Amino acid sequence: MCPNTCLAFTGPFGDLDECPLCQASQWNQVKLQGTGGRVKVLAQQFTTIPVGPQLQARNRSSASARSMCYLWEKTQELFHDIVATRSPDIPLVNDIVMGWDFLGAVLDSDIKEHDIVLMVSLDGAQLYESKESDCWMYIWIIGNLSPDIHYCKLNVLPGGFIPGPKKPKNVDSFLFPGMHHLA
Repeated sequence: MCPNTCLAFTGPFGDLDECPLCQASQWNQVKLQGTGGRVKVLAQQFTTIPVGPQLQARNRSSASARSMCYLWEKTQELFHDIVATRSPDIPLVNDIVMGWDFLGAVLDSDIKEHDIVLMVSLDGAQLYESKESDCWMYIWIIGNLSPDIHYCKLNVLPGGFIPGPKKPKNVDSFLFPGMHHLA
């Protein structure tokens, strides 16, 4: 990643040696110059925690696997209610199932019965009171779970950590490895 936290050298930036925003090298210049350019050590790194294995681990427990069926079952109930009442109105929006963007994706077959719906949340934290450096972290929230449990600590999955010193300028480049892992 760029030492100034501009972007991560992933995806379309993967072949670059320097940041296109600030022109900082992705390589530790002391090590690079000390070895005559033979040893390339990254100037700074960020951490991504693949979500795939975390989701697969949920299927080891039958109770956990069963709880992942909530979203599809609730969606089918809502469709049944809409057909039965012949009204496209949704009485109370209190879940991801109640949103027309989600329902449209189901109707268009973009989301199917056994698909996993994830939400990503990214936020920064100042780790030390007297230090300007920030740390950014992102998490995955499993939308397939019922709303009363999908924000519980056990069901919020870590996605990655982006060290400072500044706020990331190109957030997508940091999320790329996690998103690519899902594809």
